Amino acid sequence: MNCSWAKGRAAPDDVQYFLYIRSKKRIERECPRYLKDSGTHVGCHLQDLSGLTSYNYFLVNGTSQETGIQFFDSVLLLKEIEQYNPPDNITVQCNESHCLIRWEKPRTRQQWPNREFQYQLDIQRQIVVFGDSGNRYNFPKPGSKAKHTVKIRTADARKAHWGAWSQPVEFGSEETESSLVHIYVLLVLGTLVCGLTLGCLFKRFLKSHRLFPPVPQIKDKLNDNHQVDHEMLWEKFTHEAGKSDKEEVLTVETVSE
Repeated sequence: MNCSWAKGRAAPDDVQYFLYIRSKKRIERECPRYLKDSGTHVGCHLQDLSGLTSYNYFLVNGTSQETGIQFFDSVLLLKEIEQYNPPDNITVQCNESHCLIRWEKPRTRQQWPNREFQYQLDIQRQIVVFGDSGNRYNFPKPGSKAKHTVKIRTADARKAHWGAWSQPVEFGSEETESSLVHIYVLLVLGTLVCGLTLGCLFKRFLKSHRLFPPVPQIKDKLNDNHQVDHEMLWEKFTHEAGKSDKEEVLTVETVSE
């Protein structure tokens, strides 16, 4: 944690400032590491925050050999002055119509529920989204085919004290779109080539039938029509009129004189 202050306009040259912090547990300590400007203390860096509680009393006292220095004190809620880190694990998933951005809440000094945070998304315009159980934002997919980036930063849900922006996350790709165009062109060309090839083969088939008409085949009397009975039984002949069913036998003899 960093605390900072400015030297007063009417302060003498030999002024020096000191920071004291007292927690609700009545534990008081001086700043372990001052930030200096030309030898004058103008800030404090706290590496160890384990002794701080939710509410803390801050006192900046000044000393000088020439005159008295007005002190400054304040009771600060640590949650309100905490500047949050960017969200973790930012991902973007897009389909044909929408893109879904997901993220995880940042790491903080104390574990706060999702509803205690709000987020600002920079997608060509700034959008404020309050934290919920999903920590996500769904929006229509941009019509442009170029690459896009998204950055997110975090603040307390009750006070827009924004932290640093996250690293930009890219989504969409010109290369992907161009590769799809190439695929479409190849499909169209392949379809045209196949159509032309089939057309040429069909024309050659028609020409070959015109030049070489089919040779007539010898008629197969045995297999042409199986239903025609080529044999005729004797009983099927019709008898001529005037003839009897009985046979007449004529005997001829030769007589010698």
